[in-house]
Parts: sequence; C-alpha cells; structure tokens
Amino acid sequence: MLRVSQRWQRVALDDTVWRTLYFSKWWALPAASPSNQLSVATTKSRRAEILAHRRKLLQLPAFSPSSPSASYTLGSVKQIYRSLKRDWRETYRQRLKLDRNWSEGIVELNVLKGHTDAVYCVQSDNNLLVSGSRDKTMKFWDLRDMSEIITLGGHQRSVLCLQYNDKYIVSGSSDCTLLVWSRQSRKLLHVLRGHGASVLDVQINDKVVISCSKDCSIRIWDIATGQHLRTLDGHHAAVNAIHMHGDLVASASGDCSIRLWEVSTGRCIRSFCGHEKGLACVQFDGTYLVSGSNDQTIKVWNAITGECLRTLTGHEDLVRTLCFDRRRIVSGSYDQTIKVWDFETGKLVLNLTGAHKSWIFHVQMDNVKIISSSQDKTIVIWNFASNIDNPSDLT
Repeated sequence: MLRVSQRWQRVALDDTVWRTLYFSKWWALPAASPSNQLSVATTKSRRAEILAHRRKLLQLPAFSPSSPSASYTLGSVKQIYRSLKRDWRETYRQRLKLDRNWSEGIVELNVLKGHTDAVYCVQSDNNLLVSGSRDKTMKFWDLRDMSEIITLGGHQRSVLCLQYNDKYIVSGSSDCTLLVWSRQSRKLLHVLRGHGASVLDVQINDKVVISCSKDCSIRIWDIATGQHLRTLDGHHAAVNAIHMHGDLVASASGDCSIRLWEVSTGRCIRSFCGHEKGLACVQFDGTYLVSGSNDQTIKVWNAITGECLRTLTGHEDLVRTLCFDRRRIVSGSYDQTIKVWDFETGKLVLNLTGAHKSWIFHVQMDNVKIISSSQDKTIVIWNFASNIDNPSDLT
C-alpha cells in the first residue's frame, strides 16, 4: 500500500504530467473534418497556432533548416533551461484560478482617460493599446503602467476603425479615407481614397488592406503600395463590419445579411440570413461566424454549412461589438452592458455593468482581460488576472 501511494505521489509531482494536462485542457486541437476543405485548412492553421504558442510557453526558438542560427549561447541555454523547469503544476493551478475569475466575475478595472470625445475603436496586445476617437486622433497607451505614450493625428474627421500588425497601422475615418502608417516610425505612408462615405471597419494582413463603408462596398488595397486592387459589391446597405481569416473575409451589413468572400478572387462564396434587423458586428475564425444585430441578438453560425447554430438573447439594445474564442463570446451593446457567454452552450456567464456611462462601441479580449471603449470618452481594461501569479504565462 505504501509503495502504491509513493507511486501516485511521484505521478502527482511529475512536471511532465501537469504540462500534458495543461495543454490537453486549454490547447486541444479541434477535430479535423477531412471531407471539408475549409475545416481542414482551419485545423492546419489552428495546429500551427498551437505549436507556435507552445514554443512561446517554453520560450523555444522555431527551427528552420535554412537558418544558420542553430547554435545557442550560454545565456540562451540557461533561458531555455529555466523555461523547461517551469512549475507546470502551479501553472495549471493558476489557470484554474483564472477560469474561476471569469466564471465568478472576479475582475479589477483600470480606466484610461485622454480622448476628448467618443472612443470608437481599440486594438491591443500584451503591452500596447491603440485607440481611435471622434476627436480625430489615435492614442497609443502602455498597458504596463496605463500611461499615454503618444497621440497621432491626420484624419479630418472621426477615427472609426483601426488595425495594426508588426509593420503597419491602418486607420479609417468618417472623412472617407484610410491612412497607412509605419508602426515603427509612425510616419504616414499612404492615403487611400475611393470610398464615397465613411470607412466603418478595416482589416489588414501582410499584403492587403480590406475596408468597408457606409457606401455599401468593400475595397481591397495593396498595403505596401496603397494601390486599389478590387471592389466587392453585393450588399444593399452600409457594410458595418468585416473580419478576415486567411483568404476569406466576412462582412456584416445593414441589409440584415452576412456575406463570406474570397479575398484573392473577390468571389462571394456564401450568404447568411436570419437577423431581423441590420447587423453591426461580425467575427470569423475560419469555422464559425458570430454576429450581432440591431435586433438585440447574437447569432452563432457554422461558416461551412451556413447553418445558424444558436441565437443568444439578453441585450436590450443594439449589439454594437463582439469578439469570441472557442471558450467564450464577449459582446458590448448600446444598453451599456458587456456580456460574457459560454461559446459551446450560449449560456450567459457574466453581465458586466457600471463602468461605462454611455453606448459601448468596441470590445476586445484575450485570456486575461477585456478591453472596452465607449461614447463616454473612456477605455476600460477589465483585468481577470489581478490575483494571478505571472499572468503572461497564461496568454
């Protein structure tokens, strides 16, 4: 009996066991569907994402046969050794604690003030947040100390949308233009003109800018040269939101429909109908679409079949913004609430109120926080990891 107990104790303390449990619980691969090309492509993309994240967790460099940097300095070897010696049992325990914070609404708020008018859009990573406002500016914030870094002007009217990557920052405005900036130097590279009304949303990758407008169109531009490549026509009202995944982009319109397009060809490959009023937001991960509407509902769609899987009700006004992963959906509304839903069941998990005093225009989330912006001129960081040790290990 003592021998069995000792064996179980060794298993319970085995770091490899806890690391395996951590990955299997929080980084499991979705089931592949070989009969469906879109699903297979998504699975491959998801697998690459997970492997990259695991390398990040271990702080291991990605191996490239063509790269000569296969040798390690003494410092890098020590860094890898420390990472491999991470206490995975404790990491697992902290992640369970984080999940409990999300389910029970244990959250710390930080409010960013600096814009002089409504804040329409935000994007962030671990340390940087960029916001766009009706005051015609973008502001850059350091999330480590919640301080404002710099203000960037250039638009003649409201900054309605923005997105950045490692190389570029692109903003869209009610002045009908998009501005392409160098992220490193913050120098203006291109002014994109062509839309006949306000630019309502923008998506970018390393090659293209995709924009949508109140003029009912979607335009695709070369991000390096600023050249207009093609226009996607088909919606019959303002295209209020777009979201890109790989070579596909989803668009949501005031005409009550969602369309899915191929970026490379401009071909519309599917339409989704079911909302009773115009749409304000959409997110797309390659397999699922989630949309929000003026009918006060959120719908979850199978992007491959076009089937509406579930409808989420609970908001009392326009669902203006949302984001999701395979665990939760976060939505923001003109009813001044942010709601967190279970992705699998559609059950309402949290109803967050009181931080904003007016319409909520944008929400973004990761594993540890929600960031929201509002007509009340503020940005709120909802931190679910304030009582977590080393929360960056869990992102």
